[in-house]
Amino acid sequence: MPVIPVGDMAQQFNSMRSGSAIKTDLARLSDSLSTGKVSDLTEHLGGRSSQFSGLSHSLSQIAAYVDSAQETELQLTNMQLVLGHVQTLAQETSGQLLLVSNSSTADQISETARSAHATFVTMVDTINTQFADRALFGGTTVDVDPLASAEDMLADIQAAIGGATSFAAISTIVSDWFADPAGGFATMGYQAGRGAHATKNISDTTRITIDARADDPAIKETLKATVLAALAHELPGIDTTTKADLLKNAGIELVGATDRLVSLQSRVGHLEETVAGELTSLNAQATALSIAKNELEYADPYETASRLQAVQLQLETHYAVTARMSQLSLLSYMS
Repeated sequence: MPVIPVGDMAQQFNSMRSGSAIKTDLARLSDSLSTGKVSDLTEHLGGRSSQFSGLSHSLSQIAAYVDSAQETELQLTNMQLVLGHVQTLAQETSGQLLLVSNSSTADQISETARSAHATFVTMVDTINTQFADRALFGGTTVDVDPLASAEDMLADIQAAIGGATSFAAISTIVSDWFADPAGGFATMGYQAGRGAHATKNISDTTRITIDARADDPAIKETLKATVLAALAHELPGIDTTTKADLLKNAGIELVGATDRLVSLQSRVGHLEETVAGELTSLNAQATALSIAKNELEYADPYETASRLQAVQLQLETHYAVTARMSQLSLLSYMS
């Protein structure tokens, strides 16, 4: 059988190609040993590639749900803080208002009315609190303050009161302003989402509805009672007796409104518990899937180290042979 000679250039090319392949294997095995993961996942998995892809897709979905749930949890937490602050204001103010009696002096009544006015302003500003540049109590409308300013609402109510000076007339007008579905608070006071409540998907099976808005009856009742007291400071044409009646009745209404605020807080708290439970479940699922995924791409350190040692020896041998061949010459062969 004839021998086909191989030229020097071809020999050098083959040697370089072999050396490059050995170096590639060495780099791949070194990377696997340092990361604990196989470098060529497709070759390693064989027919299980679809299983790995499925795990990766599920983990991506869970990560998105976790982000949504965490954001929702923070939103609900901040809503609870706002409601808690409003409730505290209502309790403290009702306590002050209920101290007003027929024996209260004009100065005491005026001071209590001024305090109620300041409380109303604080309540409105608190309910208009934003989280991550989004209104907390605006429902599906998050880019505007859900409530008009306290001063604008008081001005509109005063315009509705006009020249009325009796407690009965003022109280009725204020109640109508907050109850009218086609005017007053509904169109001027509340300026955010009016349709369906905001919903959030926090898992593939759980969707929650956040129905706590600034037009919730609990918040409206709290604002109405506080406005009634603030008007004792705002209306210049009413006598001391009427002011006292406004303050006392506002105190009674605030007590009832506070109970409704507690119920609203309870609803938000229930949503918090739901989200917290889903977060725990999602994190558990993510942990289990991550373990399964890691097992598929796991590189056995002992096997990898053995193969790495073998490739290192192969590379050393290749260098030795290459060096030996580079020293060959016709003169050496003939001597």
